[in-house]
Order: sequence, then C-alpha cells, then structure tokens
Amino acid sequence: MAIPTLAEKVRIKREELGMTQKDLAKKSNLTQATISRVESGEVTQLRSENLARLAKALGVTADFLAGSRARMDFSETLTADETAKVIFRGFENLSEDRKQQLREYVLYLLSLQKKDPAK
Repeated sequence: MAIPTLAEKVRIKREELGMTQKDLAKKSNLTQATISRVESGEVTQLRSENLARLAKALGVTADFLAGSRARMDFSETLTADETAKVIFRGFENLSEDRKQQLREYVLYLLSLQKKDPAK
C-alpha cells in the first residue's frame, strides 16, 4: 500500500469530516485557493504555521500530514482529535459497567459502518 501524499491526506480527511474546501479554508484560516492547490498536489509543503492550522482544522497532527505514514498512531489521535480527547477523558471516570456499555456501543457503531461505509 502506497503512503498517501499530503494532497490525499488533506482531501480524504476533509471529505471524512463532510467539509468543503471552503469550509476547511475558513476553519484553518487559509484561502480556498491554498486548499485547492494542496489537494491538487500543486503545493507539497506548507509553512509550519499553515501546516499546523490545517492539521488542527482536520483534527490530525502536523507530523501526520507531513509524514510518511498512512494513519496516525493512537497517541497522535488523542493529541489531535477533540472528540477522542473527550471520550478518553470521560472513559477514565466511568464505572466498569459503563465502560462495558461504551465498548459494546462502539462495537455496534463499527458493525453499522461495515454495513454502510458511507456513514
């Protein structure tokens, strides 16, 4: 499997989040033209502050976007993704019964996603 380029990582993550290029531009405080040039592969490197803003808007790390990996590792996900932070911080405070319920719910959601990957 080939490692996705910056262009592919940005486009894939943006689409996963249901954002348009215009949405991403606004959220990252970059221009839509810049987003378009990144996704087309015309721009392959960004200044560090722009890469950081783009990564934050996408809920990933700058290291992941610029790096040579297809996926973020677990610790990067916890660092970059606000939803993951809330889930894992809350998880620590749940009773064992609630932790088991959460586990079952996540497995249920994953099974739904396998049936309909578009959601």
